[in-house]
Amino acid sequence: MALLEAVKVTKQFGGLTAVNELNLVIEKGTIAGLIGPNGAGKSSFFNMVSGLYPPTSGHLLFDGREINGFRPNRVAALGVGRTFQNIRLFNNMTALENVLVGMDCRLKAGWLGALLRPPAVTTEEARAREKAEKLLAYVGLPRAGDDLAKNLPYGLQRRLEVARALASDPKLLLLDEPTAGMNPQETADAMTLIRRVRDELGVTVLLIEHDMKVAMGLSERITVLDYGAKIAEGTPEEVRANPKVIEAYLGKGVATGLAAKREAGPPPPSEPMAELGG
Repeated sequence: MALLEAVKVTKQFGGLTAVNELNLVIEKGTIAGLIGPNGAGKSSFFNMVSGLYPPTSGHLLFDGREINGFRPNRVAALGVGRTFQNIRLFNNMTALENVLVGMDCRLKAGWLGALLRPPAVTTEEARAREKAEKLLAYVGLPRAGDDLAKNLPYGLQRRLEVARALASDPKLLLLDEPTAGMNPQETADAMTLIRRVRDELGVTVLLIEHDMKVAMGLSERITVLDYGAKIAEGTPEEVRANPKVIEAYLGKGVATGLAAKREAGPPPPSEPMAELGG
């Protein structure tokens, strides 16, 4: 039941290999994590899936269909929505208008309909506005529809990005550091929202996250990249204990020391691996 599959996907920028022969399978109905140090190739992979970059080689399949080289609008129409590491809202548009933009690939009216405004077009617009209002309420912004995006607090702007991504009716939602810059309460609320999106809306989620407590707490399966290559994959518990992952994040000396401690016996409960979400 693979929804997204990468087969030896590589992305090169001149002499730099950002993603190196990555094999990855994201199953339908899951919350999966993609983690790794800065520069590991995570966002480059997201950009390939969403159509911003074409792969240099390899194959990307979405719901059984190869999407190599598809433009972003075509990928969105197939059912891939995303948010960005740095918020990319239309700041001088209202929250409601931002969500309506996310519906563009699902609306049927063209430029002629927008000019002549027959009953079918006005009915479609009314339904779109109603859906946008419901999505704003769903993400916790029930009274923000008329507010300019730039006037919303940071945490609510993050929620608005999720609403806009959901407006395209995605099968797969790509979340690029969805809790970056949030305080602890905002982070907890964001985690709850992400779980609801999967559990209530049936949307598969793939997230990039540097906060290991978030990544480990949300993801059912995690893939770890380092220098563009996959170095580990498995459950949060398996990934947290993997020496290659510890070395990538904390350095070889720390990894060696922790391995020695494990050989000596299990660590006491008071010695969590905070850096890796333990």
